[in-house]
Amino acid sequence: MSNSIAADQAKSEPDQPQTSLATRVVFVMLCVYWAALFYGTHTKVPEGFLPGNSDKFIHFWAYAGLAILLLSLRVTQGASTLLSVLIAWFTLALYGAFDELTQLLVNRNADIVDWVCDVTGAAAGLALVTTVVWYFQQRILRN
Repeated sequence: MSNSIAADQAKSEPDQPQTSLATRVVFVMLCVYWAALFYGTHTKVPEGFLPGNSDKFIHFWAYAGLAILLLSLRVTQGASTLLSVLIAWFTLALYGAFDELTQLLVNRNADIVDWVCDVTGAAAGLALVTTVVWYFQQRILRN
């Protein structure tokens, strides 16, 4: 009798959208990457760790990676639109500013050039994902 009650309850509940495995995997990757990025930007860098004592290259690629994961998460949930790309870029630009400013709390420097590298890297990552999605959409349409 309890099995029929559970079956009736399951039938009466509205269909929940299923989260794909790809969405879950990308979400976990994004969370781990973002946490590691936050940790890395809020700890002291050992002397001589960076070649040429410049971290601009690292800022660019770190935020490109963050943008790739963020937009990839959106892509796994459905079609990526220009609005979702702009929202992702704006989110990363705001986070980059937050990241730079909170570095002051741990005796690191906030640098506008670092933020520009963050924003530029984010734009490059978003452009890369957008281009790849567009390319595969065009291939699908041709077939």
